[in-house]
Amino acid sequence: MLHTVLIGAFAALCAIAGASIALAIGAPLLLGGLLGIALGSLPIWLPRLGGGPGPERCAEVVGLVLLLVIAATLSTSALLPVLADEPVLLEASIPLLLMAPSVYVVYLLLNRREGAVARQASVPDRLSVALSGPPMVLTLALGITVAVGAVLLIHYVGLRVPSWSYVTAKFVDRGIIPPLTLMLFFWGLLLLGNKAWVLMREGRLMDRPRQGSESVLLRAHGQAVAGGEISGTNEFLELVWKKSADFYIVPRYINWAIPILGFIGTVLGISLAADGIQNIIGSRSSLSDLSTELGQAIAPLGIAFDTTLIALSLSVFLTLLQTALQRWEDGVLVAYEGRVRAQTAGPPEDSP
Repeated sequence: MLHTVLIGAFAALCAIAGASIALAIGAPLLLGGLLGIALGSLPIWLPRLGGGPGPERCAEVVGLVLLLVIAATLSTSALLPVLADEPVLLEASIPLLLMAPSVYVVYLLLNRREGAVARQASVPDRLSVALSGPPMVLTLALGITVAVGAVLLIHYVGLRVPSWSYVTAKFVDRGIIPPLTLMLFFWGLLLLGNKAWVLMREGRLMDRPRQGSESVLLRAHGQAVAGGEISGTNEFLELVWKKSADFYIVPRYINWAIPILGFIGTVLGISLAADGIQNIIGSRSSLSDLSTELGQAIAPLGIAFDTTLIALSLSVFLTLLQTALQRWEDGVLVAYEGRVRAQTAGPPEDSP
């Protein structure tokens, strides 16, 4: 029943998203809706042809493609016009902003169902489900969508609240670097949020197992012991810690890339200001025109300072969340390692 509801909801989301994408790019709504229906119905009829992927796997691929198309459409039809101070078609942008999280949630539910059904998955695959986080491209597409929505919200609040215009200028009037910084920030936030949800679920199921739900880590250990895939406890635990460390490669890169983007904005702003001042020095403007030209020349310094301010602020917050999450995961894995070693050692022998 749940499987049918998820696939049906997914097909409906694809149809609405197709019509919204068509509206955003100026294509006929009927054509977009029909293409969305055709895309969303692939998980229903494609597995029946035989030899193809299952409905869950097919829906995951379609959902990933749909999220990428939504992110690309919003970037070109909403983000770029806002940065260029041009009007944005909200009738198409708002449905797409609502569609993207819905597709993401359906994707995760289908992926979780497939992971529960695939009982023959290998031990490394099971550990990846619990420790490696969600697919990178999926979260990047959603991060781009959320960042575009944040820029649109900041822009329209600034138009209606005069006191907010100061914040709007820093995110909207400073070029492409602040939106790119927001995209990386939300990408990292989604990765850390999904990992925190998985850790919370694993910790709860290890302490209080429920009928119908089982800890992926405990299941992986039981499969390793029963199937002989891992030669010993030490090798299994090394694999667990390695899978845990592999997840933080991308968040560390994001925490490194965000300040670098800020510094690029600094260099860009100073370079533009230097070019403007050089043009003033070489010109023969009158004294009355000099002040106006000088103000225009040093205006790019706002890019230099504001991009660095935004990037460093977001990086500090994201690094704090990553550090807290890693400490939490270390605690969960230390408790898990103690349980695995206790099970491997067996019951203590009675002393004579």
